[in-house]
Amino acid sequence: MSLPTVVSLWVLRPEEHPEAEARNYPGMLQILQRSCDRLGLRHVVLTDQATSSSAAWPSGVEPVAWPSLPAPLMQVCTEAQARYLELNPETDTLFVGADCIFLADPAKFYPRDPGICVTYRTPKDRHPINTGAQMIRRHALERAAVIYRRIADRCGTVWCDDQRALCAELSPLPPVCGIFKRAGVSVAFLPMKRFNVVPTSVDDPCRGACMLHFRGKRRKQFLFDWTQRHRPEFLEQAR
Repeated sequence: MSLPTVVSLWVLRPEEHPEAEARNYPGMLQILQRSCDRLGLRHVVLTDQATSSSAAWPSGVEPVAWPSLPAPLMQVCTEAQARYLELNPETDTLFVGADCIFLADPAKFYPRDPGICVTYRTPKDRHPINTGAQMIRRHALERAAVIYRRIADRCGTVWCDDQRALCAELSPLPPVCGIFKRAGVSVAFLPMKRFNVVPTSVDDPCRGACMLHFRGKRRKQFLFDWTQRHRPEFLEQAR
């Protein structure tokens, strides 16, 4: 059973998001790195050269950097993911947020056959697919790379446009979770539960979850507080 490469993203964009520095993304990336290290998962961070060479870059975290990426953050995310798949990675790819923590081996959670796996709510939800966990299998890489290039090319500059672009490319959205064919690729629409979990409180141990995702601007300190309570070994030098 081969392990996927965990692929997150971070770029410095102080003009667009001046408040981001206060959220300590380098610290979050170090926590994500340590959670991957514990499971033997390789973790890389998509970025630009200005960010990877800055004094803020977290130690012990491997960058995949390009000379430049688009300025708007939503387009940074989709363009970097498309470029990464176009590099023809040799392993499965699991795109995640910088604000994530792995509690269990994703290779034991994700179905093997679908070429793409996304985490899904309902088609009526404001954001049916959450982009914080996206598995692209190596056996479907050629077709998946085309889909992700289209996502990047259609993504706008407004917050959550990356999710809207992904939903558009995987439409029609199914009424329930399951495995469906989209653009020549078998796509698993997986429940958020277990794959992409937000703890209910700092006391919630999230037993049975593969990955935690402290999504949203107001949950970043919560990530550190939860880690302090349940995984303090991940916090060394992360603050």
